[in-house]
Amino acid sequence: MTPVLQVRAVLALAQREFKGYFESPAAYVAMVVFYLVSGYLFTATLFLSNMATISGLAEAMPLLLTFLVPALTMGLLSEELKSGTFETLATLPLEDWDIALGKFLGFCGVHLVTVAGLAFYPVLLRLLAAPGAGLDWGEASGILLGLLLMGLMYGAIGLFASSLSRSQVVSFVIAFLFCFIFFMAGNLARFAPGAASTLMEFVGVDSHLDTLAKGVLDTRDLLYFASITFAFLYLTVVRLQSRRL
Repeated sequence: MTPVLQVRAVLALAQREFKGYFESPAAYVAMVVFYLVSGYLFTATLFLSNMATISGLAEAMPLLLTFLVPALTMGLLSEELKSGTFETLATLPLEDWDIALGKFLGFCGVHLVTVAGLAFYPVLLRLLAAPGAGLDWGEASGILLGLLLMGLMYGAIGLFASSLSRSQVVSFVIAFLFCFIFFMAGNLARFAPGAASTLMEFVGVDSHLDTLAKGVLDTRDLLYFASITFAFLYLTVVRLQSRRL
């Protein structure tokens, strides 16, 4: 099959997954929770600090994504495995990378739409801020970019977890544990000695989100999110290949 047809197949699968999210209440429930929590964090930070900033989102939203993303991705492959439709999918002229990317891109679309909705807050701040107060657009853009990249990384983790079991509950638990490890690593780094502390701080998402939240676009942070995302996509493909044997 030519690469063009493969790309079309990936995009078709991604479109199917994207539409599938909105054919069930899962995406709507997740988005409602996401925006309710983000709205609370936004207003609380605004009134407590009396500053034109969305920094409150960078403090608590990562923990929320640790729960929500596994919930959104737990059925990407486990439901196919449980219902037996994965066998049908595997017989199509698709490579395992096509299947993994199609599923992942479907989630990416939902996550991109969700994070894009947060752009409402800096726009609102710009309208409400007193003349001369100004809004740090670098900080706001960095926070939104950080949440987007973190969600995509967690999405790849969730996809891998979904390939491990036919049970969505088991897939959710596995994905949550992986995501929670990345979330907690940076927080626990201060208790580790020497080189272990440095390693844990790098592995944890906190330090990378903090840098982006300051409006600093560091290549190391981008490589961090990209490499972990690719690593879990690769593990998913390996898992799918093992199911064909």
